[in-house]
Amino acid sequence: MEFLPELVRYHVGVNERILDGSAKLTEEEFRRAGTTDNGSAYETLLHMVVVDWSWREFCIGNDDDDTYPANWPFPDLVTIRSFWDEEHARLIAYAGSLDECTMTEVLTWDSEGKPWSAPRWEVIVHIVNHGTQHRAELARYLTECGHSPGDLDLI
Repeated sequence: MEFLPELVRYHVGVNERILDGSAKLTEEEFRRAGTTDNGSAYETLLHMVVVDWSWREFCIGNDDDDTYPANWPFPDLVTIRSFWDEEHARLIAYAGSLDECTMTEVLTWDSEGKPWSAPRWEVIVHIVNHGTQHRAELARYLTECGHSPGDLDLI
């Protein structure tokens, strides 16, 4: 499982490139409806940071409903980026702190009335994979707007 911290660092690095590209959008482009599956670039970035944060909170044993940030949702890219910078640091530190036993521990939860379970490492990989989907949407949109983030591949 030594790959996990490296995969999380990749996730953070490409998220930062998407955030950099998003900063080049006009306010109208940033909030334009229908540009991604979640609506606008703004709504997609907000969704991504919420998912990163909530799954990490779940992995450390917190009920995200109890620890939900009081200033959520964020009104603009500056506040999203500020919180995400902190969240990126927390996620990197967390992934780097896990030993083999902790990584393989099976976590359980309910979603829409259905029980789920997965080892902790798989939940963290889900964070990265979920981000990949939305980064691809945003990369396409950024490219259409003249602000391509470039190649987002792992290697």
